[in-house]
Amino acid sequence: MAVPKKAQEVLDQHIIRLDQKLPNLVEAYHLFGSVSLGAFQEGFSDLDFVAVTSRAITEKEVQVIESIHRDLEQKFPMISLDGRYVVREDMENLAYKDCPYYYFNSGKLVGIERLHKNSIDAYQLKQYGIPILGKDPRTYDYTVDWDVLTQNMKRNVEQYWMNWKRKVERFPSKNYFGMLYKDWMIEWGVLGVSRIYYSIREQDMISKTGAGEYALQHVPARWHRIIQESIQLRIGSKKSLYRSRFQRRNDALAYMDYLMKECLRE
Repeated sequence: MAVPKKAQEVLDQHIIRLDQKLPNLVEAYHLFGSVSLGAFQEGFSDLDFVAVTSRAITEKEVQVIESIHRDLEQKFPMISLDGRYVVREDMENLAYKDCPYYYFNSGKLVGIERLHKNSIDAYQLKQYGIPILGKDPRTYDYTVDWDVLTQNMKRNVEQYWMNWKRKVERFPSKNYFGMLYKDWMIEWGVLGVSRIYYSIREQDMISKTGAGEYALQHVPARWHRIIQESIQLRIGSKKSLYRSRFQRRNDALAYMDYLMKECLRE
């Protein structure tokens, strides 16, 4: 899969700066996410990566890495790096135990999280990962158990998406009004749950736009307008299929409620 020119420029700058500031730390650099699915859109898509390090990173080095991310976020405001720094030994033992990683997003350190072999990230990396530096990520010795991954995704529906929907429904709240006036919240909710619906049914990964197109073929016509609206928002169209923002918001939340129940029934 070819990496878009602007995305490649960000990656090149990232790798060069890491090597300059922290020589010999990063041994391999893998890209996954929207680029690997052929769905990268500048201004909408993050660059999802895994940087595999030769050893554990010190606290001082974490600060250096954060400064690199912050600088790149300022230099390339339309493309955010969404990345994980994993020690090689941990990555190579993912088949046997979860591995911790430092997680950076939008120019900031988010914290320490853990990579599970039965996660959608691990599946994407193994199935669609692009080797930018070092070994091919498809050669890692772990296998994803889709029965476990499906249960994990259903748990994500219950714990993340249902809670997200409740926050948006709470009046008055910032999220309540955000769902009315922030277009990205419509497509985030509608296409986010559509993506899980696709993965549970097909045991595979797809882009957000692709998930919307899949949903159009598999859900009742009642939901087609809000799905098409979300696809248009995702690709940057300013033309809405709705005359009322309140109706659009209500349709989005009703569709999410419907599809989350479908996901849990699968």
